[in-house]
Amino acid sequence: MNRNSSHSRCHDVRRHAVLLATGLLLTLAPAVAFNINGTKWPDARALLFTGMPGTSSSGVAWRDALAQAAQDWNDNTPFEFLISSDFRNPCARDAFGRTDGQNGADFTNSVCGFAFGNGTLAVATVFTLDNTLGTRDIVEADVVFNRNRSFDVFDGPLNAGSTGNGFSGVDFRRVALHELGHVMGLGHEDAEQRPAIMASLVGDLFRLQQDDIDGAAALYNAGAACPFQPARFGVFSAELANGDCLINQFMSGGTDDSLVDVYRLSLTEPARLLVEMRSPGMDSALVLMNQNRVIIAIDNDSAGGCDALLEQPLQAGNYLLLANTFVEPTPCGDNQGDYELTVGFDNSGLRTLSGQASFQGGQAAAIFAGGVTVDGGVSYTSQVRSDQAFDVDALIVIDPVHQGKPGFLVVAALLEDGSILVQDTHGEFVVYNPQQLLLPIARSKVLGDREEIVVLRDTVARDLGIEEIVVDFLVGYGVDEQPGELFFHEEPINLVVRP
Repeated sequence: MNRNSSHSRCHDVRRHAVLLATGLLLTLAPAVAFNINGTKWPDARALLFTGMPGTSSSGVAWRDALAQAAQDWNDNTPFEFLISSDFRNPCARDAFGRTDGQNGADFTNSVCGFAFGNGTLAVATVFTLDNTLGTRDIVEADVVFNRNRSFDVFDGPLNAGSTGNGFSGVDFRRVALHELGHVMGLGHEDAEQRPAIMASLVGDLFRLQQDDIDGAAALYNAGAACPFQPARFGVFSAELANGDCLINQFMSGGTDDSLVDVYRLSLTEPARLLVEMRSPGMDSALVLMNQNRVIIAIDNDSAGGCDALLEQPLQAGNYLLLANTFVEPTPCGDNQGDYELTVGFDNSGLRTLSGQASFQGGQAAAIFAGGVTVDGGVSYTSQVRSDQAFDVDALIVIDPVHQGKPGFLVVAALLEDGSILVQDTHGEFVVYNPQQLLLPIARSKVLGDREEIVVLRDTVARDLGIEEIVVDFLVGYGVDEQPGELFFHEEPINLVVRP
């Protein structure tokens, strides 16, 4: 992050009004390929009010032509216009000149009080707010079409329309396509070798071109230039170093050129997410986003000193977690280096564990759940103190085809050093050598519909001489009629013990 070198994450919010125009006589300097600058809608969608009154000479209502242009962007790009047939005044402002948050369109005699430029057909007025990550979020965008120019609706060459005098005016729909590109955040594209509806001069093109589609994809495909990694629950180490992705690459533009690692995080049910980032040599910063890159939470010092901590309640869904730092040197040291990331959660019940696997590639319609509790099952977490008593519980909803059959249950603990412990029939964990032919089992029984498993009960790590440890637990089951097969889950029950 490069806003300032202090530890405060507060950022001045300023409102910008950007006027983007296209017209028969308007010219701009040529651009290379599509033109984007990081200005965009934060959730890749906008509600567009298309209810312009009136009908073109060809019989197409203006509102329908505008809605068709919006749908063309919807059909070809990651962006979505939510289309309403209602009318909103594109020049509506409150008594203080502030926007009304409505994205309207209409024919007007001026650009909301300012004269149209010579030859200008239409103008998109785009209002933005500064984004903490160096870009600008669009909060409203309106389109005004020059009432003093002649429009109709037709396809083909620019002069394909006809009226009694042989010319019906400029095609409204292709102008609307262009202006809606500005509404999305695209700039002009005037490279001769890259035909585009976003060219500053209206011409014979009347459909989106590949350059237009590529530009929208670059702006709204979430961080396509950055590699994403899965964020597993537990503790793991990584590094921010030269060659890593930059924030302005992830955000498709903007001024922030700080290093970032991007992690994907999936929650199968609501939970309170706990994330901590610690580094011995740089100012840690964490950013949590939804999958459309809308910022949910940011922190850079809540863990104390130069370390970051996020605690955020979340609904089930997919999220992005950014491990970031400051560009300017700070009292915390450099702007790159090693860091440790701890990802955990709190929730009200056993966590459903995603992913299923088996020893022999078989399939089972089973459900696995588990969790760590310090209050007897009132709530579940993944992080406990070394002096806290805790339980580890698991539940398997057995595949109906296996219910009522003789079988067995297995409990395993995976340690950070790669060693594996397996629970025996006495409830004790013993070292397991994968070269062994037989896997120790926790219990042999006729399988019911639901099998509740006690992994650990009333355990205090400090009493075992442990102050700090990370353990992943797995539970599974098999049936006697399929020797050597074991069905289990991929996402582990994670336990992090800290002093």
